[in-house]
Amino acid sequence: MAIEHTNVAIIGAGPNGVAIAAQLKASGVERRIFGYPLATWRDRMPEGMLLRSEPYASDIAAPVSGFGVRDYCFANDLPYIERKQPLSLATFLRYADWFTNTLVPDVEQVEVTSLQHDKDGFLLSIKDERQLRARYVVVATGVIPFAFIPEVLRSLPTQVVSHSSAHLDLQAFRGKRVAAVGGGQSALETAALLHEAGAEVELIARESIMFNKPVPETTGVLTWLHKPVNPLCETWHCFAYYALPDAFRALPERVRVDKARTVLGPSGAWWLQQRVEGRFPLRTGYRIIDAHPIGDRAHLVLEGKRRDEVTYDHVIAGTGYRLNLDCLDFISPELRGALKLTGGVPVLSRSFESSVPDLFFVGAPAAPSLGPSMRFIAGTRFTARRLARRLQSGKR
Repeated sequence: MAIEHTNVAIIGAGPNGVAIAAQLKASGVERRIFGYPLATWRDRMPEGMLLRSEPYASDIAAPVSGFGVRDYCFANDLPYIERKQPLSLATFLRYADWFTNTLVPDVEQVEVTSLQHDKDGFLLSIKDERQLRARYVVVATGVIPFAFIPEVLRSLPTQVVSHSSAHLDLQAFRGKRVAAVGGGQSALETAALLHEAGAEVELIARESIMFNKPVPETTGVLTWLHKPVNPLCETWHCFAYYALPDAFRALPERVRVDKARTVLGPSGAWWLQQRVEGRFPLRTGYRIIDAHPIGDRAHLVLEGKRRDEVTYDHVIAGTGYRLNLDCLDFISPELRGALKLTGGVPVLSRSFESSVPDLFFVGAPAAPSLGPSMRFIAGTRFTARRLARRLQSGKR
């Protein structure tokens, strides 16, 4: 079988993948992109979900103006409120489809099963049995490979424990007793949606629950000086993380790894507070010290203010994601072994390039090198522009 060739291969078609593909196309750089557009959002997020980011902060970066959420809503006569009104997942997905169909209509909806490196560059194996040679490769696979379930829960059978990213329809838990584990946005919103779907839900969290403060009503100069508007969050420390990724690289490694994981979490969006507090039991200050099945249910032993033993029909771990390069098993062992790591993922240059020349990583794996904004849609603007300049020039 003949081997196909391209200049740039992009693995993944989430917000980063399509933003980079659109920017490269506008810059005249030959590229091909593989994956299922916005699959994490479409196939892994529950119905009824609202985006944590404000609508104005939910734009996928485009090479030209006119492709933000506002533009989509105005073009389709949909209501749009820029601030203090969360954006629904359904609207975001329609917007993302419009963005992709217009700017990146050539996404090849197939998986890359293997990525290898040799003296001739990179060799990709495609699930439909094609092979592709690329000079440059951009890994934009998103967070799902890094979904984390605490070790204490892994002894439970998969029928009674799951990650929060595994559920599209929480109506299936109506009438069931369910534990939502975690104190961040994912656990809190999952618990709220379970309660609203008719489940008997309890939230289990090691620490007290924190909710972010609402953004200011106005964005005048005095307000901006107190809380500068930026797509990450409206505080000075968030402004620095969003606007100064190159400065972030100058921080000590241990600080970067910690901030990449902990900035903006664990906490919930301001609009979740009224859907959580007083709505269902919150077992805060508890940790799970043992878990085992009893019949077709999960029995948890909790330690906190007192020792409790509780049985649930199902346990949903809203425990986030843990970066670990080994989770990207399509990358050959030899290539993984050649990468210098920090925080479990590749060390990256200011242009997202790893220690293996011409191999780039974006999204969450870039956070320990370039800052926590890389974990969010807001980071696509910096990522797409910086990476496109690097690939257009060809200079390291």
